[in-house]
Amino acid sequence: MAVRRCIWRSLAVRNRVNPRLAGAAFYSTPLSPTSVATTEAVTRGRRASPKEKQRREPVPPRTEKMEVDQNWRNVYPTAAAFKSSVVPLPIRMGYPVKRGVPPDKIGNLELIKIPNFLHLTPPAIKRHCTALKGRSQDLLSQSLMEDGSKIRLPHLNLDDHARKKFIKLVGNRYNKDTDTLTITTDRCPLRRQNYDYAMYLLTVLYHESWKTEAWESDKTEADMDEYIWENSQSEKNVLHTIFRMNEAENVSVSKEEVINSPEVHNYKTSVVDIKNVGETEDSILQYKESVKKLLHLQVAA
Repeated sequence: MAVRRCIWRSLAVRNRVNPRLAGAAFYSTPLSPTSVATTEAVTRGRRASPKEKQRREPVPPRTEKMEVDQNWRNVYPTAAAFKSSVVPLPIRMGYPVKRGVPPDKIGNLELIKIPNFLHLTPPAIKRHCTALKGRSQDLLSQSLMEDGSKIRLPHLNLDDHARKKFIKLVGNRYNKDTDTLTITTDRCPLRRQNYDYAMYLLTVLYHESWKTEAWESDKTEADMDEYIWENSQSEKNVLHTIFRMNEAENVSVSKEEVINSPEVHNYKTSVVDIKNVGETEDSILQYKESVKKLLHLQVAA
């Protein structure tokens, strides 16, 4: 009875303090005056301190549990991003801070960004090849021969100017010893496309070599890539000397006969050899003999 009176008295006080709670329903658990408060009832409404909470120990990384002779294909069976917890290697990557070493692999985003080939180790590749070996066919063994269209430079019907310009345009693709031009095309995916591209290059080179630019007429003898005997100052000097010798002997000879004579031909060959190849002991001796024959000089006894 004493407990009930206390409850009704507390409800009356609450109604006076807060009239809004007049219609509220209250529930209470009857307490026995003889009951003793247990430890569970005392600690039910109190929160446990952080020290009393059970802390979970962190799980060790997988790298510490790996065996030395484990099958790596089970770790990285396919292409995947880098995982620091499964790669037992002291890998570092990144910008070193304060002149130190690059960051460690744990939590390293730089290692995750780049692709890796951890799934393509030699044993893994060997197992892949062994699995595919029984399902693949043997390759045909045969001798391959590379063949293509061959066009020699004399077959293009080029004059002296066009021929020299053509050789200048193609560069090292022209073989002077065999007088052959080689054009290799492998840019296009199809064979027909490469063939058409080679024909296009040959056509453009042919037409460009026939063109004569305005600056080409201003070239002097010193600008030439090689010495040309025809219409050179040396040819004019030889013709002038021979004509004067023939006038002194009262002999009339045409210009064509003088140019085609063996003495002039030998002199021309020796001069061109010295100008284009260079001075050697043999070329100087050949030039000496050609001058003697040209001027009809007798060797002193």
